[in-house]
Amino acid sequence: MNIWLIQTGEPLPTEHGARKMRTAMLADRLIQRGHSVVWWSSAFDHLKKKWLVEKDAELPPSGNMKIMLLRGTGYKKNVSITRVIDHRIVARRFKSAIKDMPLPDAIVASLPPHDLAYEAVKFARQKNIPVIVDIRDPWPDIFLDVLPRRLKAPAKVLLFRDFSMLKTALKHASSIVAVTNTFLDWGLAHAERAKKPRDRTFYLGYTRDAGKACANRAINGLKKNAKKFFTISFIGTFAHYHNPSILLECAGSFLKEDPDIRFVIAGDGEETGEIKKKTKDLTNVILPGWLDKAAIDELLEISDVGVCPSGREASLFPNKAFLYLSAGLPVISAFSGELKDLLEHRKAGHYYKPGDVDGLRECIKRLHDDHTLYKKTSQNAMSLFNELFDAEKIYREYAEFIEGICDKTIQ
Repeated sequence: MNIWLIQTGEPLPTEHGARKMRTAMLADRLIQRGHSVVWWSSAFDHLKKKWLVEKDAELPPSGNMKIMLLRGTGYKKNVSITRVIDHRIVARRFKSAIKDMPLPDAIVASLPPHDLAYEAVKFARQKNIPVIVDIRDPWPDIFLDVLPRRLKAPAKVLLFRDFSMLKTALKHASSIVAVTNTFLDWGLAHAERAKKPRDRTFYLGYTRDAGKACANRAINGLKKNAKKFFTISFIGTFAHYHNPSILLECAGSFLKEDPDIRFVIAGDGEETGEIKKKTKDLTNVILPGWLDKAAIDELLEISDVGVCPSGREASLFPNKAFLYLSAGLPVISAFSGELKDLLEHRKAGHYYKPGDVDGLRECIKRLHDDHTLYKKTSQNAMSLFNELFDAEKIYREYAEFIEGICDKTIQ
């Protein structure tokens, strides 16, 4: 079969050292099973905030995968009007570009962006093509989350068109898939229907690549004396929901009292300048920058705890949690919902309230001081990953699911 994957926010497999995320891993499994893939993406790199190409382009095919890039306006901040405009333009370019393309046998459209998913579902319905909407984040609800309560109602009125597109996309999709059970329930509520066998949760997951050399000097330097330290790691984008600034406050409190506790804050993003300023006098904080896949795996190997900070109450399940669990790291998270429930139920980590520095500090201190507790929590984290979050298993099952939707063995 020929399958279209629509995802604008992930690193492309053409980028050197890029970590393969959901769409890339799914594409690999589909190609392994004999299918061809067309990946529709943006000409703008969402993570690094830079242009990949200057105009709409079709990249040279690699094996059975073709990548189509569509140009929008670009944007500096993830939650911004310019990002909304960018996505709207990309959706329009997609609508125009697909007119001359050979028809696919199936479409998997990520959400966000909701306007691009809307165009994909509308096209699929016209051509009688099975279409799966894959929910990664609850857009456009996320724009309401950042507003004061008094502004939420008028903002929802202004976003009427966006919510209408979301509802239409979900209601008319052949199938709704999500990265968490919470998001699946959210999608079904907007679709105004009960869950069916064709609706499924496939977690993001993670897979580690053994044997790849790490070229990051900072990470290789940390390896030399890793056993002397209790290493707290953050890996991700320095942005609104995942701003790691709270770790800097925490690091300051440990600086003299527990000098063996160190913090590695790996990544980049719109808050990078602020993060660098705040670490000026913190000798127990290391900023290795943006890491490729090999460096991430190396950092996981020498880490003791992984942290998922959040600036506000949210029930997201961030990518970084899967990374940490893949190495058997206890996870300390400020996210409520499914991640909190799993960590507490499986005793694989701890929850602290967003913004609660003392709460975060207490979680770290407990794992640092009690070796027996740490060892058991680490074992539970590894067990949880092996059972639910191994990407090899997840994307094999996802590829089989797409085949079942196409041949109608899954209704």
